[in-house]
Amino acid sequence: MVTATQPVCVDAITGTTPHDSERLTEPMSDAVYTRGPIGRHLLTLSATSAVGIGSLFLVDLVDLFFIALLGEPALAAAVGYAGAGLFFMASICIALSIAVSTLVGQALGADEEDKARHLATTGLLLGIALTVPTAALSLVWATPLMSMLGASGDTLDLAVRYFRILNASLPVLVFSIVGTSLLRVVGAAKRSMNITLIGGVVNAVLDPLFIFGFDWGLDGAALASVASRLSVAGLTLYALYSQYQLLARPSVARCREHIGPLATQAGPALLTNLATPAGAAFVTSQMAQFGDAAVAAASVTGRITPVAFAGLFGLSGSVGPVASQNVGAGALDRVRDTLLTAARYVFSYALPVALLLALLNGVIISAFELTSDAASLVRFYCVVIAFSYCLSGLQFISNPTFSAMSHPGYSTIANVGRDLFLTLPLVFAGAAWFGPHGVMAGQALAASLAGVISFTVAKRLIKIESDGHRATLSDWLHRTPCEFHRPVAPGIQTRGH
Repeated sequence: MVTATQPVCVDAITGTTPHDSERLTEPMSDAVYTRGPIGRHLLTLSATSAVGIGSLFLVDLVDLFFIALLGEPALAAAVGYAGAGLFFMASICIALSIAVSTLVGQALGADEEDKARHLATTGLLLGIALTVPTAALSLVWATPLMSMLGASGDTLDLAVRYFRILNASLPVLVFSIVGTSLLRVVGAAKRSMNITLIGGVVNAVLDPLFIFGFDWGLDGAALASVASRLSVAGLTLYALYSQYQLLARPSVARCREHIGPLATQAGPALLTNLATPAGAAFVTSQMAQFGDAAVAAASVTGRITPVAFAGLFGLSGSVGPVASQNVGAGALDRVRDTLLTAARYVFSYALPVALLLALLNGVIISAFELTSDAASLVRFYCVVIAFSYCLSGLQFISNPTFSAMSHPGYSTIANVGRDLFLTLPLVFAGAAWFGPHGVMAGQALAASLAGVISFTVAKRLIKIESDGHRATLSDWLHRTPCEFHRPVAPGIQTRGH
């Protein structure tokens, strides 16, 4: 274990002398998830992650509440359209965070801390290289993008402004998302949670000030979110550098060494995560044909979901670090236990939350001053659709398991299959037969089917590797272009590769 006072640790990060390293107060954590109860690790990571994630999404929900108080239905619809576009952009950051945290977790599990530092540093540099040109291009094409999603007239203008302000900070967002995932990997779940909470507080304080105090309206809501991203990114980088020493001095040679494995892991992860916003964009476009009221209702439910089911999102973020370290240590029995324990948590969390939403549907409708069609859609979501998360949540824990097992292509197949072969036809048919309610039902049914299938495949994948066979479920799956094999870290189980 490299400590904060050893010269090799300081040289790898700052090049300072051992005396200078006294300011580094905390060492990078070791492979903390390869021992101890799996359930406790998942609960600790999930709880801290859920609180952090939930706080940010709660601020987003309050943000939408403030926007609704402005009394212009087009504003809520504009947020819905812009949110679908922003989902595409954030998916790049999420995909990179999956790749970086997986490889760093495996390196820690194999007791290769110097490699972990350089992987983290290279991953952040890669994030800048990806997000700067992406942000620039999306700003130029913002109007066609929002139009493609179904926005028009004044709603289009509002959506474009909101999208441009927020998406200009995409390079900042990549530091926030990748950085907080790295903190969870090294066992600093509480630090990650606290930083995210601070970001939520910044947003919550600035929201009413910018929206009402400065009379900036929708622009103020976007600028408050940008300020929140900046605070999270700054605090995260400080913690990684000064407290946990997970950032090394950039080296061209080490970047070249790690860029290949990162790209191999991030490629399918990007395809995986782009499938979700692509499906969401299709759903938004289907909702758009039923008017701004339907899109506004979808915007409300889209903000309610991550708040209500923050525990599932937190659980998804906890499976990756735990599974990755145990894969790196060769403990596939603990990887299996991680998946099964997480599945029990999905049901025990999603069911009571869905029941609570069903009971509170009237309160939610009143709070957002929804009427007629919009109220009917939100009620349908709370009373019926929310229960689908008991099954769709299984995919939240299966995808990080695939990545931890060095098979990110399985996640790609799962998400693309869900959004292309299940969501598209079911949503299209639902819209044609049952209107906007059918859109919601089709999306929920697709997600539920995908959850059950993904979980079944994940269990089988772990068993195959544990039995010492090739880690593919069938010959066609092994040959698909989405399945990328890469050199695995020392210490990992390599049977079948």
